[in-house]
Amino acid sequence: MEPSSDQQRHIDECIPTQSTANPTTKIQQAAHPGVPPPGAQFEYLNHPADIILHSWGADLPSSLCNIALCMFGYITSLESISTNEAESFEYGSHMVAEGHDLRSLVYSFLDEWLFNFHDTDFVATTIKLDEINLDKWIVVSSGKGEVMDISRHPQGMEVKAITYSGMRIDEKEGRVDIYVVVDI
Repeated sequence: MEPSSDQQRHIDECIPTQSTANPTTKIQQAAHPGVPPPGAQFEYLNHPADIILHSWGADLPSSLCNIALCMFGYITSLESISTNEAESFEYGSHMVAEGHDLRSLVYSFLDEWLFNFHDTDFVATTIKLDEINLDKWIVVSSGKGEVMDISRHPQGMEVKAITYSGMRIDEKEGRVDIYVVVDI
């Protein structure tokens, strides 16, 4: 599913003219779940039944980090999440995703973070790729954040599952866009 010309124009306007190839992404804070903060390199696109997560970055590692942050930003307000070093170490360390091609690797990467959230309620606001091996289709990542507490963190939409439906990875020189439909 290609974005409309209006969506593509919006995407192009959101991409900074000078981007860094740093595979660690710390976003500015969003006020509400499902609302990207200023300067974020992700957005939410409409889908008839679900939601499309769209991230971009200067390279694949940056865009991968951004797509996970995009998912977490739909679940809760990232503004309300602090960094708890102990919880980050316990719940956000050494997330291993494996695939057999790029699409399955993106799927597995998001699915590991979503499974971790469903198991521990841990929400990351910073994601770092510790290793990416495209010959073996492995990504190892870690994140900093804290465990979601419904009394302190607003509840957005539940993300039930990652899907392959409409998944797209567009790689151009200096920019990688990832589109993933998630089941809400």
